[in-house]
Amino acid sequence: MGLLRRFEKRLEKAIEGPFTRIFKGEVHPLEVARRILREMDDGRALGVNETLAPNRFLVLLSTEDHDRLKGLMPAMTSELEVLIIDYATRRGYHLMTRPRLEFKVDGDLREGEFEVQASFEEGWEEKQEAGVGTVPENEAGRLGGGKTGLGVLTVLSGEEPGRSFTLTRSRTRLGRATENDIRLADPRVSRYHAEIEMREGEYVLRDLGSTNGTLVGGRRILERLLENGDVIRVGDVEMRFEIRDAVD
Repeated sequence: MGLLRRFEKRLEKAIEGPFTRIFKGEVHPLEVARRILREMDDGRALGVNETLAPNRFLVLLSTEDHDRLKGLMPAMTSELEVLIIDYATRRGYHLMTRPRLEFKVDGDLREGEFEVQASFEEGWEEKQEAGVGTVPENEAGRLGGGKTGLGVLTVLSGEEPGRSFTLTRSRTRLGRATENDIRLADPRVSRYHAEIEMREGEYVLRDLGSTNGTLVGGRRILERLLENGDVIRVGDVEMRFEIRDAVD
């Protein structure tokens, strides 16, 4: 699977070393990643008009494996979160919030054994009924089909239609306040409305608790891995997200 290969490469880059040298048997991060994706499939639930996937994961390890992996857990956690968001987008699953992972010791496990427990954020049923969640559309056109390049937001409606913003920062904040990277002078836009995080050529849109919400494709989201061609709406402003190299 391409997602797992990308996860492997990112983690190798983060820990500055190949898996073959660092992980000699025992619990391997790729095994944990595969188990998490399997738990997402097995634990998915049908909500109102959408399929939700677990967004909280508890990884149980033996004392020996926990001690051995302890220094790598920050990098593993970060890369596993990206993997989960990516997988949810590709499979059409909805995540209520950004994934949360935790590693704990289980004294009943022997070295080389591990368990993954998946669950939903508390209160997800109420949020689902309110129509709040991450809303992936489909796999087609995702991030320009894997091409690299910078993301671009083009205003479709609002005060400045046709204006484009190139997303060069690791985090680009959108809102009505002048301190934002992209200022949107619209009364229905919150002062600090949303942000777009760029990481390894991928872009994640995140609502910042705005009053009127952030929409992608007409549906409200909390967080979403953006796909090439996505139409974002904040207040009365619509913008199209594109990867520059993917635009013909």
